[in-house]
Amino acid sequence: METYATIAEFLKATGPYGIVAILGWAFWRVSEKKDQEVKDLYEKVAQISEAQTVAITKVEAALLALREAIDELRGRNRNASTHD
Repeated sequence: METYATIAEFLKATGPYGIVAILGWAFWRVSEKKDQEVKDLYEKVAQISEAQTVAITKVEAALLALREAIDELRGRNRNASTHD
């Protein structure tokens, strides 16, 4: 109850400007919470993007190695065919 009494005294002393101040403070608190949630979400998306980039790089390296191995096997098969 003491909190409500304090708020009531504040509003009596400040009049309509007190309401504006309280509403501004409440808006600021809500915005601060939302900003933190957005920041947390951004950090999570950044982590996921980094992991995805690493995975794509590894897949590309594996595909390149596979292509080189296939080319090498084809080259050996051609050389073996010409020696027969």
